[in-house]
Amino acid sequence: MKRYLLILAVALSTGTVFAQCIPNVLYADSIFGVWPDTATDFRSGVLNTFYSDTLNMMIPNNSGEIVPDTNLPLDSVQLVNISGLPPGLSVVCNSQTAASCTYLPQVLGCGLIEGIPTAVGTYPLIINVNVWFLLGFPQQLPYEFSGYQIVINEDNVGVPVNSAIALANVRNVPNPFNARTTIEFAVARTGDAKVRVYNMVGEEIWNQKVLAKAGQNKVIFEGSDLPAGVYLYKVDCGNETYTGRMALQR
Repeated sequence: MKRYLLILAVALSTGTVFAQCIPNVLYADSIFGVWPDTATDFRSGVLNTFYSDTLNMMIPNNSGEIVPDTNLPLDSVQLVNISGLPPGLSVVCNSQTAASCTYLPQVLGCGLIEGIPTAVGTYPLIINVNVWFLLGFPQQLPYEFSGYQIVINEDNVGVPVNSAIALANVRNVPNPFNARTTIEFAVARTGDAKVRVYNMVGEEIWNQKVLAKAGQNKVIFEGSDLPAGVYLYKVDCGNETYTGRMALQR
């Protein structure tokens, strides 16, 4: 059930504004779920410091994933609201239909929780969605999800200084690539970062340290000497880490 919570999360939006997020291709072939899950949870934030966290979401084809013992085609999932967000934070989503914050089965989506938190505390989240299924004609089922929280700390208390870097919008372009690709990522403030590339058996084959500047950053990876295949890249910035997957083709 905790996984469903996520479903909504990506549909998170209180209007028709579109989030400038990029789905993580690492999850493009995943089964029903949303990332991060409740074990990892949303990242902690720092008072009066820019916060950003990206949700990646895939919804199922069948209602049985959401309502046990049912077997109905799922049309879409729409976020109704999310309560409990820390003051100063809000959520926007990239809707996959003309309706706001609506997501289609088996299409990877994303959303952003962003803002500047203005109060310290632990904030449990409740996400309310409408699940639309087909039974002769579209029908909706309200559903509530819980189990997530966001913790906002005092300045530099309980959170390493670099944790406020707010790593976001990580991807490599192009993907797949045949010789060279650019690994892109955004941070809210300047800080040290390290980009690494691994093969599928976990061996590090390349790394580069960079001074990441506030905004979008780009690091070029040259793979012309490598065999075709799938590789993992990892971006470390402060206490935040993102791992993506890229394909080298010949």
